[in-house]
Amino acid sequence: MIAGSGCCDAAAEQRAGLRPLLELRSVRALADRGLSDDELVLVTKLAEATVQAARSRDVLAYRRADVTFHLCLLDLTGDPALSDIARVVLVPDPGCGPGVRESSHLMAGGAREHRELARMLGDGMVAAADQLLRLHLSRLPHAISGGGA
Repeated sequence: MIAGSGCCDAAAEQRAGLRPLLELRSVRALADRGLSDDELVLVTKLAEATVQAARSRDVLAYRRADVTFHLCLLDLTGDPALSDIARVVLVPDPGCGPGVRESSHLMAGGAREHRELARMLGDGMVAAADQLLRLHLSRLPHAISGGGA
């Protein structure tokens, strides 16, 4: 595989396909119960980390912040088995994905969605948060293959 070429192996695409199965129901349950003030502060801080990485066009920092944000949401569900599985599924292949130029709009859009998702979870907007996460995760195969959002 050529790093930054947008080419990924089938295993990486299969892992991306598992993310909606892991995240949608879990984050919906999290939205249903609501976030405590401390949880909201943490989730917002992690969303902002993706915004900062996107602004600086730092692909590796964005990937780390993105994984940390999504793992935090799953950790907040309180299901350690789910979190353990997610740690395997969410870890990106370092050679996968588009290069910096192609990633800029993908990172900026994803970061905005993280920020909005944090706000929706904090405001108890369950259906809107669910819909946004579905949209966010639907872009994964395109981001991994380099096809754009």
